[in-house]
Amino acid sequence: MNNIVKETVEIASDLIRIKSVNPAFGGTGEEEKGKYILNKLRKYIEKYKIENCHITNYNTVDDKGILRPNIVAKFDFKRSRTLHIISHMDTVPEGELSLWESHPYEPRIEDGKIYGRGSEDNHKGIVSSLILLKMIFESENFNPRYNLSLIFLSDEECGSKYGIQHLLKHEEEIFSKDDLIIVPDFGTPEGNYIEVAEKGILWIRFKIRGNQCHGSAPHKGINTNILSANFIRDLYNKLYSKYNREDLLFSPPYSTFEPTIIINNVENVNTIPGYIEFTLDCRVLPDYKLVEVLRDIEEFIEDFRKNLDRYLIHYDRKSLDEVSIEYEILQRGDPSKTPEDSEIVVEISKAIKKVLDKEPILCGMGGGTIGAFLRYKNYDTVVWGIGEETAHQPNEHIKIEDLINMAKVYYEVLNDES
Repeated sequence: MNNIVKETVEIASDLIRIKSVNPAFGGTGEEEKGKYILNKLRKYIEKYKIENCHITNYNTVDDKGILRPNIVAKFDFKRSRTLHIISHMDTVPEGELSLWESHPYEPRIEDGKIYGRGSEDNHKGIVSSLILLKMIFESENFNPRYNLSLIFLSDEECGSKYGIQHLLKHEEEIFSKDDLIIVPDFGTPEGNYIEVAEKGILWIRFKIRGNQCHGSAPHKGINTNILSANFIRDLYNKLYSKYNREDLLFSPPYSTFEPTIIINNVENVNTIPGYIEFTLDCRVLPDYKLVEVLRDIEEFIEDFRKNLDRYLIHYDRKSLDEVSIEYEILQRGDPSKTPEDSEIVVEISKAIKKVLDKEPILCGMGGGTIGAFLRYKNYDTVVWGIGEETAHQPNEHIKIEDLINMAKVYYEVLNDES
């Protein structure tokens, strides 16, 4: 086993052994993993006699009183701009243990792959970032095009309040206008897909209050099941018909507006519910603004409220005016997109072609990453990596070779061969 493979396996194994489940899911958080990363950085500084590195901790404490570390390690190569590589330290829980072929927090190496919770999401970012330092400081012909900033964050798996959102409170200390950013939190087995855009996310809970009554006497109540069924159908049709553009960067290439949870307040067949709530999961293309979608939803609610009698056949006319329709936003993240001709897209595309010998393909995603928060701030950001697409699954794993290849791609982006 050569030197770089051995060190890659060592770091990846150490990280798997450190349980860092997000506290929102009952875990203890990222403190121990943060200490490991800091210790590894200091060992590299000592080993390679690095004098141009400055490490800053942007720690915070969450609402459970748990320390949430955020680490920024800057390597000053006397360049005007910086390449930031941003990984996260938290993981999701292991899930049902019986579905794992080995213990999720004890690394297993088989057929060139390393298995364990976090191995892909997001240890691949942490490991490749650290291995990049080994490549840089053991190279005899490294000519940096940018300064380097390695960032390790908390709380990516549950909204990033204590991670990137906290870090951006110190934005001016960390980022500059023309910096370039790679978020290694996505990846396909071929490693040639580059995520440059994310759909907006809008999760909404609607609440309709009518008038509960006996199932045999609908004229004495207001059946919220009937109202909600029509509300969902009409709003579904309205949103899909209006926001109907397509963008082939995405799969699916259109905005989506899907009803998900439906709950009413009765448990027996012979009671007509007087209250119901339901949720809508909207994923909106960057062509549109979420404020437009919300405006249309509010107008729809107002119109629906004025015409309740068109949906009901037998109901209590006296209590019709008492019907209420409310909504609350459960999650909101605006759409984001990095220009396809931006420098980071161009440079990582060239690096992928050189290192992996693959043709780069730009894409978007419907899910959310911390890349969106950075794009909101107008930083050109790509989300990229290589992986087996096993994040959050039992037997999560990644190829050891892919961890090294990710570091090689970063190196190519950084290194100026001209």
